[in-house]
Amino acid sequence: MTLANYVKLVPNIETVIRVKEGSFRIEPREITDPKTKIKKVVNAAAMDVYEENGVPAKKVFSTLSEKLATTLKIAHDNGSLYRYRVSIKPVGADFTREYQVAFF
Repeated sequence: MTLANYVKLVPNIETVIRVKEGSFRIEPREITDPKTKIKKVVNAAAMDVYEENGVPAKKVFSTLSEKLATTLKIAHDNGSLYRYRVSIKPVGADFTREYQVAFF
């Protein structure tokens, strides 16, 4: 049995989520830098998800991507993050990764 508490994005595959009203937040996270192996605290955008790819879910989606977090924060501010389904598709790898985001 796999415990899936977090939404996992797969490269080049669209994931569609529905986000719980008012759940967008910034959380501090302690991570280990993959290159320097030094622990540091970073901020992550996080939100509670109640549906993933059309299936009811009780998960958390979080991202360290500043660009994706900014897009989701704007949607939080204007309410579209909660009114619509959110499609997120990661394209590329490592530092060239971009996120295609759509609301419908």
